Amino acid sequence: MKTIKIINDLSSNLVDVISNGLIKRINELDNYQIAWKQIQDIVADETINFLYSKLKHSKFSCPKVKSVYPDVKIENKEGLFAIDIKVGEDGTNPGFDIARLDTIIDCRISKYKEEWELIVRYDKKNNKFITTYFNLLREVVGLRKECNGIKYRPYDGRIRPKTWKDFDNNKIYWNTREEFLIGVENSQLNRWEKNIKQHLVPLLDSKKKQKFINLFQ
Repeated sequence: MKTIKIINDLSSNLVDVISNGLIKRINELDNYQIAWKQIQDIVADETINFLYSKLKHSKFSCPKVKSVYPDVKIENKEGLFAIDIKVGEDGTNPGFDIARLDTIIDCRISKYKEEWELIVRYDKKNNKFITTYFNLLREVVGLRKECNGIKYRPYDGRIRPKTWKDFDNNKIYWNTREEFLIGVENSQLNRWEKNIKQHLVPLLDSKKKQKFINLFQ
């Protein structure tokens, strides 16, 4: 698709624009407790200003309330595209949520033609911008080795990113959409298996077990 190619081809330029913008506007961060939100606002502004001239026939929008995906939505005749902005603390590996295992297919992959993650690495202690990364969503997701699936937090199924070392080394675990979808399925099955073994099976007597067995017949 034309939109995907344009954004991918401009990725390094966008990183430069965001980085320069943050360096110039870092003094706008007046509250370390909500610096992540202030950074997101700055990055969203810089991103839209840069891409608008490249995608003139597209509609750009940002959510009016927090915790609404995505931070930048692009809509044109080709469909919907999403750029999500994340801020990670430099002193520890990134732990932000990317999506949910149980809804990523219906609410994300099936809805958007493509999704990108724009990640700002920030030293909160010294109020210092470190660097910016811009990747496809699947390129940001880490690996759960035990099931050869995508990385997730077990108790709530939140999908998690790879490490800063992986970012710096440009390590990508999911090189194609097909590989990523297999990784999603592997982790979905892995999480269900663990939850059933740990939380459901101990509660079931033989009669209750049969009820669940019948579901597969």
